[in-house]
Amino acid sequence: MTAHLATVDISSLFAPDAGQPALHQCQQGLHHALRDTGFAVLRGTGVPPETLARMRQAVKAVFDAPRTRYCDTLVQKDNYRGYVPLGYFTPNAGSARADQYEAWKLHWEASASDPVCAASKLYGPNRWPPVDFDVQGAVQAYWMEMTRVNDAVLVALCEALGLDPRRVLAMMDKPLTNMTLLNYPPTPARDELWGIHPHKDFNFLTLLAHDPVGGLEVRTQDGQWIEAQCGEQDYVLNVGDMLELLTGGRLVSTPHRVTNRSALQRQSFPYFSVPRFDVLVQPLLPPVPGFERRPLLSGVASHGIWYSNWPDEAVSDTALDLGQYGA
Repeated sequence: MTAHLATVDISSLFAPDAGQPALHQCQQGLHHALRDTGFAVLRGTGVPPETLARMRQAVKAVFDAPRTRYCDTLVQKDNYRGYVPLGYFTPNAGSARADQYEAWKLHWEASASDPVCAASKLYGPNRWPPVDFDVQGAVQAYWMEMTRVNDAVLVALCEALGLDPRRVLAMMDKPLTNMTLLNYPPTPARDELWGIHPHKDFNFLTLLAHDPVGGLEVRTQDGQWIEAQCGEQDYVLNVGDMLELLTGGRLVSTPHRVTNRSALQRQSFPYFSVPRFDVLVQPLLPPVPGFERRPLLSGVASHGIWYSNWPDEAVSDTALDLGQYGA
């Protein structure tokens, strides 16, 4: 029997009249899926279909536009926002081949006058694509929905694990949350040529809308690679290294990869929730046997990971190295 990701209906998290049995079932479903695989398919998020449709239109507009428009908006090491050309990065991959995607990188929007910008150079206003479409409006509406879902899932997981949700949600005030608008051209079936190479995420939670083209694969605990399939209005959810650390290894950060063997452009827009720059990420529960990880300062760790996207830069701290996870 082919393995598949567990599907969890989270509609009870948003229903004021949901009874305790329904909430408990949802909390346990999320906990078990993210404990066993690190991934789940979310159903019943309540994200309006028109908000998702508008987001897809925005991403299409970004990658339909002539790339010459983006010459002045190229992502820089000191401002990890803007356009990422095809093959520009080999994220955390050492000497491996460049990943076959192009992207537009966005972060939690902070006004230049916000005191958090003076406290940390990782914050600031975004650079928006110069296209004939309201990308900013579409992204901000979608971002609000993803934040709502992310926070509800975090609360549910805290309840399942016996943690105080308020303590974890407080970490998400002025977050380093970010989003990547991605375009993967078709690639030939060749070894070591990936849309995105096998890797783990480094955040709390990642949310990804249904992918009509396909190509996202997850490595199960027994070493199988399975396709992350979900319904048209469903979302793929996965745990990042920071949440694995926060829970003492109870929720697992799992390797995954992307290939595009179709004849179509594959476009996606993952949302990565990351705590505020000054949050010390450390286990809030006694670590499970064999789990040994040092605490991480969110801003310092995030900067190290983002900086290492450039192929001429290495991760200075091995605790931050997401590494390669076999083909």
